[in-house]
Amino acid sequence: MIQRIQSLFLLLASIATFLEFVFPFFKGKQAATGFFADSIYTIQDHPVLLGLTVAAGALAFLTIFLFNNRSLQQKLVYLTILLSLALLVVSVVLGFQDTPNLFNSASVFIGTFLPVIAIIFLGISLRGINKDDKLVRSMDRLR
Repeated sequence: MIQRIQSLFLLLASIATFLEFVFPFFKGKQAATGFFADSIYTIQDHPVLLGLTVAAGALAFLTIFLFNNRSLQQKLVYLTILLSLALLVVSVVLGFQDTPNLFNSASVFIGTFLPVIAIIFLGISLRGINKDDKLVRSMDRLR
């Protein structure tokens, strides 16, 4: 059923991931070279960041419609969590490669925390999927 609570959390995780297109990771205090040439570090600055963001957001959204196959839905949520973690790690690593003193020369912006928010929503949805699976298994035992 699409009206399950985990579907709402999967939708919120997808929205949080796609908000990366709006909010930057870091804002530089002064213009520099590389990613910070415009003093703003966003997902459009590197193709890997763009790919991870689109993959994680689309996968979270498409997982909503797999409510009939809970085991596949669980696996895809785990994969989406890994993609969101990879997005967070890659964004920080690429930022430090470009600017070694990243936290001194730039301010952390909301885009850095959006993958964490998406991971939290994905974890809550995973808990709901597990509860549904447990409920269906208990109903099968009663038959």
